[in-house]
Amino acid sequence: MIDTVKFDIAVILTEEEINQVSWSEVKKMMMSGMVTCELFNKQDDTQPRLFYKYKEDDPQRAWLKVELSVPRYLYGSNVYELKQADVKPMLRQLRRYVVKMLKLPLFRVPHYNDWEVEKLHICKNFNVGSHIQDYLKLLSSMQKPGGYKTVPYNAAGSNRLESVYYQRKGKRNRSIHKFYDKRAEVDQKSLYPNKAQHQQDAIGLLRYEIELTYDEMRKYSFTRRATELITPQVAVHVLQEGLSSLGLTKPIKHAPFDSMLDTINSAAFNVRTQAMLVAFLTHLHSYGQGYCKQKYTKTTYYDNYNKLKELFKMDVIQFAETDLPPLKIHNDSFKNKKSRSTSVPAGETTTK
Repeated sequence: MIDTVKFDIAVILTEEEINQVSWSEVKKMMMSGMVTCELFNKQDDTQPRLFYKYKEDDPQRAWLKVELSVPRYLYGSNVYELKQADVKPMLRQLRRYVVKMLKLPLFRVPHYNDWEVEKLHICKNFNVGSHIQDYLKLLSSMQKPGGYKTVPYNAAGSNRLESVYYQRKGKRNRSIHKFYDKRAEVDQKSLYPNKAQHQQDAIGLLRYEIELTYDEMRKYSFTRRATELITPQVAVHVLQEGLSSLGLTKPIKHAPFDSMLDTINSAAFNVRTQAMLVAFLTHLHSYGQGYCKQKYTKTTYYDNYNKLKELFKMDVIQFAETDLPPLKIHNDSFKNKKSRSTSVPAGETTTK
């Protein structure tokens, strides 16, 4: 349901309270007069990271941020998905953790009903088995509408894809959607407790993760309230929208490139139209949509693209050697307790 989250909590510390905490790092910005105190465990990334910032000449201008990977905090690894039943216990546990680390009485840390969210990553595991590379290759050839740039990443020294990012940059509208091989990510992490089990549980998992912008969060909670954003309903809606924008919620029809060329050449087009569509498809296959949109005028691009969609009976033109099941989210996706997400083929990963 969610992975990384950063909470904004209205805590104001006195100078004495600031000094009683054994901060991991303290940074002072001479120009702005801001002091940033950080508290984290370098040896254990399952633990939350605390940031306390205040104005040196006006300590009342301050705020506390708490950032963590919720599944790592609760389950030891983000191979697993947060379930609805664990949300409130997690928030209660996190509040007690903040109290302990800052050496404060409980009443000094506001109830989690009053926490705001500054950063939120919503995610879902899809058990696609041996088709991970097929999906990543497919995704690397696609463009997400809305000004996103497609960025594929290969394993070091290999042509094996490990992830595909759709990035939109900008201070206000920065947004990232990413798909990645969960097992490959776990493999890259240094040795830690139960890593072998987490590697086993990550086999065949394609992770879809969305980093929401402030504006996207405000669509679901104008004040970015934690209890309004960290819900199955928000997660399902966000994920469904993202998958639909890429055409992944419908059966994904594919045909090998050579057979697609044969289909064009055998269609009832005149020779000139056939040659034009063959050239267009070749460019699309070799260089992707971005290249074709620059090479062809807008009218020519969509005229060719729509002709091919109708000819191949595809919603979106894709290139692969196999048909792939759609990626779908069910409304009850996150209502069960924690699952290791290993037993269900393509689509849902949680057991009923």
